[in-house]
Amino acid sequence: MGKYISIVYVQYKSGSKPKGVRVSLSISGGLLSGGTTKTFYTDKDGRAMIEHSSTGKATVYVNGIKKGTFRVPGETVVFI
Repeated sequence: MGKYISIVYVQYKSGSKPKGVRVSLSISGGLLSGGTTKTFYTDKDGRAMIEHSSTGKATVYVNGIKKGTFRVPGETVVFI
């Protein structure tokens, strides 16, 4: 279990929100060693709540494809 939770909202470019899309974070730097989270899945609202134990800059991967970066813990929206 991570001690932080970051939220990634996934949307199609059309605005609809996919359910069951794979989301993970690769965290660099920060207070602890960083690393890659396990895979989490979006809910019916396109939201993935990702548990992690590091802080810093994170790269968002959706279905294995890089979709952006943000600082964690935090929230971001990515489009697929």
